[in-house]
Amino acid sequence: MGMFEYNVRSNIAELQAHFAASKREMARAIKDGFRASKEPVREVLKQEARSAFKVRDPRMDRTWRVSTSRAPSLIVRNLMRGFGLHVTGGTIMPKRGRALLIPINTRGGTRIGTAKFYRMIDWLRREKLTFAKNGILYVKPLMNTSRRGGVAAGTRVNKKFRSKFQGTKKRPSGFEIKLNAEGLTPIAVIRRSVTLRKRFDMDSIARTKLIPIIIKNIANEIEVARANLARAA
Repeated sequence: MGMFEYNVRSNIAELQAHFAASKREMARAIKDGFRASKEPVREVLKQEARSAFKVRDPRMDRTWRVSTSRAPSLIVRNLMRGFGLHVTGGTIMPKRGRALLIPINTRGGTRIGTAKFYRMIDWLRREKLTFAKNGILYVKPLMNTSRRGGVAAGTRVNKKFRSKFQGTKKRPSGFEIKLNAEGLTPIAVIRRSVTLRKRFDMDSIARTKLIPIIIKNIANEIEVARANLARAA
């Protein structure tokens, strides 16, 4: 028997086409893997936020945005204002003035918007009803000054003041009137600055929770791509 020789050079175009198709399928599989990871990654982030914070408002779950880029990669964003400080930690200083005011005594434990809070503070200051003591901003409510109807002077909070400060069912202000022994109502804590510790460890969450999800989904998509290539061959 003579020596057998076969030159595959004539098949190089077919080989190149196969490798190009394989490369395209793998690239598509990686992109599909990232895309398939978006929803499970979002659910993990919601759970981690619930465990890191006392989430009272269900709308916080809707602040997460997970998207893919052309790289490919996965981009995670949170739309909640100031959330980045919980990720990195940091110190908050007043933009104007000498101190920060932190609302307290909010109605039913709910939050109050910044604009609404400072409108209330401006009104109280114009009425000269604020009083600072030991790092707390108090309000001295206007009391009744009439004995009409048998009500002794100064025994009850003035109805007009109560309606403006406490609000009505249609227009709640967010604060309760809670008189202490001195007839004062606390409304805010006064601080020169506030330092927030790092409460949401994004690096650790990505390393231990998010990346395994992405790797699993990419591996699944690659298996599908390989099966498609095998059938095509």
